[in-house]
Amino acid sequence: MTTGSSYESLPPQTPGQPEPAPSSYQSAYQQPYPQVGQQPNLPAGYSQPLAAAPTGALAYGLGFLAYIPIPYLSLLVAGIVMAAMYPSQKTKGELAAENARQAANWGLSLIAYIVLDFLFFAIMLATRGDDSTGFFPIGIPVVLFLALGIAHLVVIIMGLVAANKRTVLRNRIAIPFIR
Repeated sequence: MTTGSSYESLPPQTPGQPEPAPSSYQSAYQQPYPQVGQQPNLPAGYSQPLAAAPTGALAYGLGFLAYIPIPYLSLLVAGIVMAAMYPSQKTKGELAAENARQAANWGLSLIAYIVLDFLFFAIMLATRGDDSTGFFPIGIPVVLFLALGIAHLVVIIMGLVAANKRTVLRNRIAIPFIR
């Protein structure tokens, strides 16, 4: 009976019978996995690669949460998450701590800018007259919100690039809440 399975081509095994010797291909190219706690068999002159030190890029990368399509709230969530990453990253090395601190400062600044923009929007709505029919007295906070979203995108991309180059982004538009 042929079902197309590759198992049918294997010779039958009976209990107690030793396994067949590996072919020359198996012994030359397939190395067994090392046991737990053992170093792998590496060719002479090679060593096991070291783990890369954390750079703090995660704090900037979580800034992409701002692009969940919920106006105002998504930028607030991104700022909170970026700021919340600082305590966990400051124990992972000097570079990770400094990048996380810069990202936290930007996240807290983003929250402050969004709250100010929302208050400005509420004031503009409360004080508008009945004769205003155009976009621009009330549209100024909307334009500021869009500009803040673009600035946030630029900052998180620049922060990610700097962190992956193992440097720190010094953001001049961030308020230094954490020193």
